[in-house]
Amino acid sequence: MNTELYTAIVSATATGVTSDDGVLSLGVREPQQLGGPGERTNPEQLMAAALSSCLVESLRIALGTVGGSVDELAVKGTVVLTDSDASGYDAKFSLAVSLPGTENPEAILAQATSICPFLKVIDAVDVVLE
Repeated sequence: MNTELYTAIVSATATGVTSDDGVLSLGVREPQQLGGPGERTNPEQLMAAALSSCLVESLRIALGTVGGSVDELAVKGTVVLTDSDASGYDAKFSLAVSLPGTENPEAILAQATSICPFLKVIDAVDVVLE
């Protein structure tokens, strides 16, 4: 049986998202390219932020096991919406990882992707080392 370690609760309304602890409070709007008003963050940006920040934290753990530096690590998350053969949209996710000055960056990245909880459950995230 798995022990619950942390629970994040975020409520979404037609105008935005707010976490139960009040730390996160953002207006959310559909981007102009999809017919929305824009001028706020959008679900696609939030997903890219969630994926990339989750991998950053997993990279911190992986680098910590070998005494590596986290000072210059970076992850760029990209979410691309495409039209769907069914209804609505499909999404493609990619993460570009930069680990300058890291010995054996491929092994560090492999360890990090194996422990990142989001990458464990979201299929088809393209992760590349820059």
